[in-house]
Amino acid sequence: MKLTITTLVSGLALAAATAHASQSGSAVPTFTKDVAPILLDRCAACHRPGEIAPMSLLTYDDVRPWARAIRSKVIAGEMPPWAADRRYGKFRNDRSLSPEQIDTIVKWADAGAPKGNDGDLPPAPAFPSGWQGGEPDFIFQLPFEFRVPAEGQLDILRFWVPIPFDDDRFVEALELRRSNPRVVHHARVDVATVPEGCKVVNGILMGPDGKPDTGLDANGNRRNVFEVEGNNYHLISYVPGRGYERHQPGTGKRVTAGKWVRFEVHYNPNGEATTDRTRLGVWFSKTPVTREIYTKSAGQSLPTAAVDESRFIVEGKEILPAVQADGSRRRGRIPNIPPYAENWLIVGVTPITEPITLYALSPHMHVRGKDMKWVVTWPDGRDETILDVPNYDFNWQLNYELDSPLRLPSGSKITAVAHYDNSPKNRYNPAPEKEVYWSDQSWDEMFIPYLEYAIDSQPLSPTSTVPRNQR
Repeated sequence: MKLTITTLVSGLALAAATAHASQSGSAVPTFTKDVAPILLDRCAACHRPGEIAPMSLLTYDDVRPWARAIRSKVIAGEMPPWAADRRYGKFRNDRSLSPEQIDTIVKWADAGAPKGNDGDLPPAPAFPSGWQGGEPDFIFQLPFEFRVPAEGQLDILRFWVPIPFDDDRFVEALELRRSNPRVVHHARVDVATVPEGCKVVNGILMGPDGKPDTGLDANGNRRNVFEVEGNNYHLISYVPGRGYERHQPGTGKRVTAGKWVRFEVHYNPNGEATTDRTRLGVWFSKTPVTREIYTKSAGQSLPTAAVDESRFIVEGKEILPAVQADGSRRRGRIPNIPPYAENWLIVGVTPITEPITLYALSPHMHVRGKDMKWVVTWPDGRDETILDVPNYDFNWQLNYELDSPLRLPSGSKITAVAHYDNSPKNRYNPAPEKEVYWSDQSWDEMFIPYLEYAIDSQPLSPTSTVPRNQR
C-alpha cells in the first residue's frame, strides 16, 4: 500500500485521538459516522454550493478546515441559526442542535476531527436545483429587469404587478426567489391596493402629481410605517433564513382578484453593475382550504374587529389613537428612538375579540433591535410566554412555526415586547448620536412582531386551482 504524508498524518491524529478517548472512557466521534449526519440534516440546506452560506459543509474535505470554527459556533448557539429560548414553546421547524449533538461535534473537533470509515457516510440529501416546491402553478415577477448600479445607496424600491385572476385564489405555498442573490439584501411581497389618486405606470406607482411615489410625506420626511398599512396585507418575505413557506393542510393565503402584488426590494450594489428580476412563485391549494391565514403584527386589531383596537405602549406611555375628521380612529404616531437610548421599550397588544388559531410567530426589527418576546394572556389572567428571542439578529429573521397550532379564545390577548439599543454598545449601530426614524431602510427601524393566524369563525369552501396552461 502506498503511504503518503497525508495518510500518515491523518492516521497518527486518529490514533492519538482514539488513545485519548480510551483513557477518558468514551469513543471518539468520527465525521462519517457521527458528525456528517448532523451537518447534513441541520446545516447543508444553507451550506452547499449556490446557497447563502459562505462555505459548503457536504463533504469531509469541505468541513475539515472549519472544524474549530464549527465547534465555536455550536457552543455559542450561533449555528445553526435558531434564536428562540428553548424554555418557551415547541416549534416544528426547530433547527437547533440538542445538547448531545453539540457534545458530539465538540468531542470530534477536540479529537482532531477524524474522518472515519467512508462506508459510514450517509448519502447527501437531495436538494432541489430550482424552485423548492417544484415548478410553481403561477409566477409573478418584477415588471422589468431592474438595473442595479455598481455603487451608491438605493432606497427601498417598490414594483407593482396586477393580479390577473377573475376570482380570489388560495395558495398553500409561496417562494420569493431572487434572480441575482448577490445584490438583493432582502425583499417582501404584499397584496396591495393602489392609493386613491395614484396609478401604476409600467410597474411603478405614480402619485397624484404624476411623479413616482417616493415614500415621503408632504414635508419631505419618510412616512411613519405605522401609519400607512391600510388594506394591504403581507404574503411572504425573503431574508436570510427564509423565503419559502408551505402552510399546513387545510390552510392557505388569499391572493385577491383585482388587487396588485407589490414587490419591495432592497438592493445593495456590490461594485459591479448588474440586473435583477425577482420572482414570486405560488402553488395553489390542492386540498380544500378551511382556514385563511393572516399575517399581521401584534399591536394590530383582528381584521374582523368592529373598531380599531390597535394598541402600542412606548416607554410606559400608551400611544393614543388620533380621531379623524370623519370620526374614524387612526393609530397615533410612534415616537422616534432618541439618541443613545440603550434599552428603549415598545409593546404591542392585540385583543382577541373572537377565537383565533395561531400558527407561527416571527420578529422583524432592524440593526438596533435587541430582543422580542410574545406573551399570551388567557381570559383567567394567566400569562404564558410562547416565544422569546433574547438576542435578536437582523441577519437571521426566522419564522417560528408552532409545533401544534394554538387556539386562543375570545377575551385573551397577545402582547409583544421588544427592546432597542441605540447606544455605542451596539456594535451594529451606525449612528448612536442620531434619533432613529420608523421606516424601511436598515438604518431606520421597524417593530413588526408577526403573527400568523386564522380566524375560527371564517370557514371557507373548497377552492379550485389554475391549470398550468392558463399561467
